[in-house]
Amino acid sequence: MQKETVIQVELDGQTYVLRGSGDEEILHSSATLVAQKIAAIRVRCPNYSTTRAAMLAALQIAEEMLVLKEEYRDMLNAADIFP
Repeated sequence: MQKETVIQVELDGQTYVLRGSGDEEILHSSATLVAQKIAAIRVRCPNYSTTRAAMLAALQIAEEMLVLKEEYRDMLNAADIFP
């Protein structure tokens, strides 16, 4: 059984307590990625609310993940590994 990981992070000026069952480093890296995405959105659109900036960051990350999943599937298909 994995130990619960609990960390405190700051995203867009607000403090959050994150809980996960995985590696603490991955949890920190995830929070850092989200913080970077929100910061990039804030540079372009400083008047967006925290909620709007966070939602756009989440959508950007989801899009990146789906593109990577598709690329991975294509690589596996090209190598005849994926059925």
